[in-house]
Amino acid sequence: MGNSYMPLNKEQLFSFLCNISEQYHIGIAIVDINDPNYPIVFLNNAFLHLTGYDKDELIGRNITTLKGQKTSEESQEEFEYHLLHKKPFRLNILHYRKDKVAFWNHIACEPIKDNKGHIQYAVLHCNDITESMLGKMLSKLEHEVYTDLEKGVELVNICKLITKQVERYYIRDIFSSIHFVTSPDEINPIASGSLSLEWVMENHKMDINSTASCNERAIYIQKLTNHSNQYIESDVTCWTKPIYNNEQQLLGYFSMYLKNHSELRQADIDFLNKLSPIIGLSIKYAEQKQQLQKLAYFDLSSGIPNYNYFYTKLKEWAEEGIKGHILLIQPREYSSIVDLFGRSIGDELIGQLIQRLEKHYNIDNIIYGRFSNSTFIIATKSSSEEIDNLVKRLFEITSTPFSIAKREIFISLKIGIANFDETISIDESIRRSDIALTKSRNQKDVEVAYFEPETDEKIQRELEIVNQLTYGLQNDEFTIHLQPKVNLITAEIEGFEALARWYSPVLGPISPAEFIPIAEHTGKISQLDNVILKKVLKFQNERKTKGLKIVPISVNISPVHFYRESFVEDFISYVNKYEISPEFIKIEVTESVELFDYQKAKEILSELRKFGYESSIDDFGVGFSSLSYLQQLPFSEIKIDRSFINGIEDNAMYAVVQTIVQLASNLKMHAVAEGIETLEQYQLLQKMGCRTGQGYYFHKPMAINEAERLLDTIK
Repeated sequence: MGNSYMPLNKEQLFSFLCNISEQYHIGIAIVDINDPNYPIVFLNNAFLHLTGYDKDELIGRNITTLKGQKTSEESQEEFEYHLLHKKPFRLNILHYRKDKVAFWNHIACEPIKDNKGHIQYAVLHCNDITESMLGKMLSKLEHEVYTDLEKGVELVNICKLITKQVERYYIRDIFSSIHFVTSPDEINPIASGSLSLEWVMENHKMDINSTASCNERAIYIQKLTNHSNQYIESDVTCWTKPIYNNEQQLLGYFSMYLKNHSELRQADIDFLNKLSPIIGLSIKYAEQKQQLQKLAYFDLSSGIPNYNYFYTKLKEWAEEGIKGHILLIQPREYSSIVDLFGRSIGDELIGQLIQRLEKHYNIDNIIYGRFSNSTFIIATKSSSEEIDNLVKRLFEITSTPFSIAKREIFISLKIGIANFDETISIDESIRRSDIALTKSRNQKDVEVAYFEPETDEKIQRELEIVNQLTYGLQNDEFTIHLQPKVNLITAEIEGFEALARWYSPVLGPISPAEFIPIAEHTGKISQLDNVILKKVLKFQNERKTKGLKIVPISVNISPVHFYRESFVEDFISYVNKYEISPEFIKIEVTESVELFDYQKAKEILSELRKFGYESSIDDFGVGFSSLSYLQQLPFSEIKIDRSFINGIEDNAMYAVVQTIVQLASNLKMHAVAEGIETLEQYQLLQKMGCRTGQGYYFHKPMAINEAERLLDTIK
């Protein structure tokens, strides 16, 4: 509620908050923020469901009741600090249910004022984000593993890394080990975290013959009798997950050892199912290179082609001049099924839909792939008259029930349709089908919706921008702003990034987020890039001629422009005309699907490097298959996307950023952090060894005259 207050006294306020909290489907706890013990004075039913407690077990106690063995004291202190200062905050903390099962609790706190403006209560909104946090942990671990593999780290050490990190970050108090199949009838422990390999070998003897049959989803549960160990004082429960390669050959096992006889839950199953492929790829590193292609083009959770595959194939159609339609399809019941049975069952449903489509339709005339968790996408060569036949087939495959979670369930479909041809870009066609799907979802009685431009305000806006774009380029309406790049160690300015700005006399200021994609779609991006490049070169030349200080300036080049046959020749002619040395100009190329043409990109970058010009990969980490191409392309700089820096104070995200910085160092590249906005982010980046950064904490993008004044202060 910000700084406003409720027109209620304390008692009335409490009654109101209790009543409104019962309407929420997320956990709500109300805390007396003026009592130094911060007791809980009210809980809604969702909070009780979240924690497993009864009301009388929590009322009067504080949130520390949910603490457990692996709860961070630092997080608990941070929680109490914010309550003490009565400020709104958000915090992720490891809490425990009544049955001692841990979960990640995302707490959003809102202090509430009474009619006198006095803060009386803190309302805590609590969400179980365990799945998300474990996903981040796996993502971080995967980056560490693949980075070590690329660096040539021994497989045994990589397996030790896996076991140690799982022990450190998993929500349960566990130990872990990895066994390898060393011969057709022999299996031995190869790595463990805190436990010695001797203890694992003595206490966890495995019979390969009893588990050798291929069952990728199996998890074996054993009770082990402990023969003395400094870490474990009693018998333990062991969960063992077999690891297979794609040929269904048993490679080994990953095991978790629990000090108590805890129940195996769905979160544990999902975690083990997602961890085992990482280990499998590590064990068979020679085969990993071959698997990368599959990982790039298939959705592992459902087994169907992914969006990248779909997009690549559709580009081939577009290059051949093929016309047709794009359909976005979503089971209406998907969210309910996932809520009831879990994400893996949702994946299974999408897989079954595609299997039925393949069986009942000529798939030679279509391209398909998974678009998002709940939707899949189809491109068809069908004409407007033939599209009805495909839609009819889609509804026919739902006429019989699906076998879901051992139940027979009927589903219905929502479909959005848009056409594609040479006049519409792929991205625009997909966007239009997405708009049509949204229309179908929003109307109960509509199963199939077609894109209708006249109802799309965004289309109107884009058309206005398209109309003015040519005028803007012809009338020199585009300017540049420069944002300094700062040395994070010395605080000195190392250079600038040039950013395009547009003020249209007709439309007013237009965001780059609007006009750059439109310039790409309309084929104007090369002209726009060159306008900005020439303005930068002119700026550098004028200062150089006057004997004034100059520093390197990076210029963004769209991937669309980057691949033009004449790009390198045009670029060199411009810099030669303005007599700017290579050390004072740099190219930034945004990471995108376009860079999947590795060989062409490598040729262009290598040619630029021969002339002495360095290149940078912009927005690293948010595009497509970053790690798979990074080592193949001669970039000199990695720019870490601001979305990573925004979350750097979270331990998991910190580890991801640190991995990217280390990866850049290992590849002899220069890491630059984008979007630094706080002192804390600055200090964390310094700590991890990132040398250069940019963001509002140092300088906002500035007009040319401001940049000149700033440069003139540099000796």
